[in-house]
Amino acid sequence: MKSFALFSLGALLFASCGLKGSGEAEKQPSLMTVEFKGEADSTITNPKGKMKLFAVPENVADVEATLLDEVDFEAATIPFSVEFNIPVDHTSLIKPAINEGDKVKYYVAMDWDSNGDGKVDSTDVLIDFDRQFPNVDVTQLHQEVFLK
Repeated sequence: MKSFALFSLGALLFASCGLKGSGEAEKQPSLMTVEFKGEADSTITNPKGKMKLFAVPENVADVEATLLDEVDFEAATIPFSVEFNIPVDHTSLIKPAINEGDKVKYYVAMDWDSNGDGKVDSTDVLIDFDRQFPNVDVTQLHQEVFLK
């Protein structure tokens, strides 16, 4: 009877090694919040827009960036925030393929007809490239991008 109890206890301990929460971290997509700051006096007629998160190998020139996430948002005022979902395996999605240790540049782009005139142009709220290119660091939880 004593050996049966020890055997049962050992089997229970061994079986629990693969259970969720048993010390093994399950890889989940991470969220990165980007706060968009800018001129508070911007008139926003159309609050609906789209933000995109792109990645491109840093050591390769003239290649199309890889879209990692696309988020529809609504913003009636500035500042506002958008959360991007960073896939666990996002580096495997980047084209052209990168090698382990290669540097990757991440940036955001905006598609927003904020004045509601039916076209996205210089009369809308835009990313302020004069102040800073909208690069982001996917290892940081919170980022800032400036608008004009």
